Amino acid sequence: MAVRHRIETSHPWVLVLDNADNLRLFGVSHATQDALNPGEHASSLDKFIPRGPRGQVLWTSRDERISGGIVAARRAIKVPKMTPSEAKELFESARNSQGDSDEANYIEELLDELEWLPLAISQAAAYMKRTLTTVEEYILKLRDGKKRWKILKQSQSDRHRRPEVSNSILETWNISMKYLQTENKTAHQILHIHAFLDNQNIPIELIRQAALYVEGSNDMDHIGETHSDDSSSVSDNDDDKVNEAVVRLCDFSFLSVQATENGSRTYKMHKLVQEATRYGLNRKERKKEESYFSLAAFEIISSLFPANQPERWNKHEKYITHTQQACEWATLCGREILASDLLASLAYHLYNYTRWRECEMMAQKVYKLRRTILGDSHTKTVTVLELLARIFQLLGRYKEAEEMLLQILESWQPIHGNRHRRTLRARQILAMAYQNSGRDEEAEKLILETLSLQQETLGKKHGDTLDSMVVLALIHTARGKYEEAEELAMEILISRRQAFGHKSVESIVSLTLLSEIYRRSRRYKEAEGMAMEALTLHRETFGHKHPRIIRSLAKLARTYQEWGKGEKAEELAIEALALTQEIFGEVNTNMIESMDILGRRYHETGRYKKAEEMRAKALKIQREIFGDDHRRTARILADLGATRLAMESTKPSEI
Repeated sequence: MAVRHRIETSHPWVLVLDNADNLRLFGVSHATQDALNPGEHASSLDKFIPRGPRGQVLWTSRDERISGGIVAARRAIKVPKMTPSEAKELFESARNSQGDSDEANYIEELLDELEWLPLAISQAAAYMKRTLTTVEEYILKLRDGKKRWKILKQSQSDRHRRPEVSNSILETWNISMKYLQTENKTAHQILHIHAFLDNQNIPIELIRQAALYVEGSNDMDHIGETHSDDSSSVSDNDDDKVNEAVVRLCDFSFLSVQATENGSRTYKMHKLVQEATRYGLNRKERKKEESYFSLAAFEIISSLFPANQPERWNKHEKYITHTQQACEWATLCGREILASDLLASLAYHLYNYTRWRECEMMAQKVYKLRRTILGDSHTKTVTVLELLARIFQLLGRYKEAEEMLLQILESWQPIHGNRHRRTLRARQILAMAYQNSGRDEEAEKLILETLSLQQETLGKKHGDTLDSMVVLALIHTARGKYEEAEELAMEILISRRQAFGHKSVESIVSLTLLSEIYRRSRRYKEAEGMAMEALTLHRETFGHKHPRIIRSLAKLARTYQEWGKGEKAEELAIEALALTQEIFGEVNTNMIESMDILGRRYHETGRYKKAEEMRAKALKIQREIFGDDHRRTARILADLGATRLAMESTKPSEI
């Protein structure tokens, strides 16, 4: 008290209380914790803080409750996130060097990687200055998993900081995390579970699931259910705990609210906070905790992508990046094989949604994982190779697809023989690769051999046998053998309807096949009927916003265009394009077909400006997804050239 009195009698005076994170020391109560520990911190340090008109107290704290708790809310100043220009200025000041034009992009990339966090920026700049490291070299070290922690954990000297307090970016949050653990265990453990998930677009439902898991429920039956904010399936008590935990995490800036287009409540976590959390768990004495939290993240996210329930996948699109991150850490809890299965389910989800590039990256990851864990000849390894081969075909990379399928046959056939189901599947996909690359005779010969063996070993009605019949029907169509193709397609449709029902995906796809055969043979009325029926069934089965609806609309539009019903074709193509943009954004393979139809329609009706814009967009997307070597790229390029030539010979007023 004597010290307080001495300060108060001075004039003027300023007292700085830095890092006042434990506000309970100064009389700011926490209702839940105080109820559990009524005697703890009964005496407050607040009575020792000087007051009076002669001076001021300047407080700094990571806990936002200081506003209104110790400092009047109107006098509290929240330090906002650094702007890019402020971050750049700090970086150059700490490095004592202005960035030149050659490294401007690298500096921007580095600041983005560090998410404009002042301590991280100043530490990076000090390291570069001390070691004569370039910005590009520093970024490479950050992206090298083995070097990342080594470089981030370094504590640069700071004469303004107490020597016993670490200045490392990976350790600076330790005090707040330890305090949070004593005050709110739910918040502390939500933080640690989410260290193993994605740091952005965290839905409140996922935070709830982490809280429920934290509260001791290992029963996964309820995990993965989507709850509204006032869901009756979560007790009021649990709801209060979750909300209180989220508030405390936001108070300490471990979580922050993230704006979303549809107004839903999502959060984000600074990636360096995640990094620091995982770094703390990586210590020898905390390995059990590391395993527990990584397992919790994995089990929660696994329930959101059940392999046998694809109808749920579109509801959980928002969990894709979280799934990928949880699988990255599966080795910590011994779930590598299950992680490969989960990633495979995710790859098939992307495949079904025509996201070929993303699917390829995911399948490649699964292949490497399964090859390491299970070996080249394991069924699961071969299965993902088949998926990759299909993707390569869809992307027009027929040579790669062929090489991969031959690899499957070389490793599988000597062990299991040429009559094994997996061998026959590989031969079936290889026949498709031959057909897609224009080698129709080889394709027909191979698929006939495969089909014969499948009928002998699996039966005429087996799904694999029917799939081979589809390939043969497509080959016949490509070669102009429409009667043979139609006969096969009708047989496939009848068999699939008997086996799976009229509204099954398999049956609807068979209708689409028949429609394609009729269109190619210029039987447009019959093609329209089949396409309309397929579209209706797709809508009944999948709703009005699904990739299959887009493809059905585009195929029907193509039929109308070739039939000479341009207005109907234009109307459907516009609908398909709008739906694609709504579901996928501005770049997706489904757009190309609709844009191609519209480009042709606009060109044929003399609307060359619109045709040029549409064909230019189609070409850009085509190149981005399929590359310059794809045969459709050359055709779209030629169409665009024809439109531009027509524009040159037309008066501007008539374009």
